[in-house]
Amino acid sequence: MPTNITQKNKTLHEIIDWCTDLANELCDAPDGDFYANINANLIKADTLAMVIRHCQHMLDHPDTMPDETPNQSKDTK
Repeated sequence: MPTNITQKNKTLHEIIDWCTDLANELCDAPDGDFYANINANLIKADTLAMVIRHCQHMLDHPDTMPDETPNQSKDTK
């Protein structure tokens, strides 16, 4: 497996984990917390879920990122 695909998958998994943790914190926020506006937190958690689904889609479809980037430099001989 090419290194860039492995790195892409690692990065996507890190984003998924971060979004999951943040969404769980938003949903578990205590009612008396200053930042705990339940509607706002649920909207944020739903947005994070959309990001998670998009990252999972990118993991499932390896053609979302090219395997190799062509060399853009030109030889000047």
